Amino acid sequence: MRGRGLLIFLATLVVLLSALSSLRTSSEKKETKQTAPATTTSAAAATKPAPGAVSAVMPADPKVKLAPGQQLTLQIRSASPDVAAISELGLKAPVGPDVPGEIVLIAPSSGSFDVTLQVAKRSVGEIVVGD
Repeated sequence: MRGRGLLIFLATLVVLLSALSSLRTSSEKKETKQTAPATTTSAAAATKPAPGAVSAVMPADPKVKLAPGQQLTLQIRSASPDVAAISELGLKAPVGPDVPGEIVLIAPSSGSFDVTLQVAKRSVGEIVVGD
């Protein structure tokens, strides 16, 4: 019975990953259409965050402070398959040993937002926006 539950969880995780991949691909296509023509850049420049943007890795960075409107690229790590969530903002991403979960957001006006692992039912960090 436990094997069946694990199989259902893994199947759900695969479906979530597929959906995330297709969403990311379609949003990348939209971004490409809206930006200026591409220029040749180095790999380092291509991965460089926008000015004022913040990058963090949880649980290594347990508390991330942002100003309202600031962009955050958050990578969430987990030793077992799980789903990382920022429930208050309605954001989720699959995570696991071979699945680096990533959530990109623009900070809302203010507040404190827990980042949790839904299956493990534990907090991995907090995002604090404002003073």
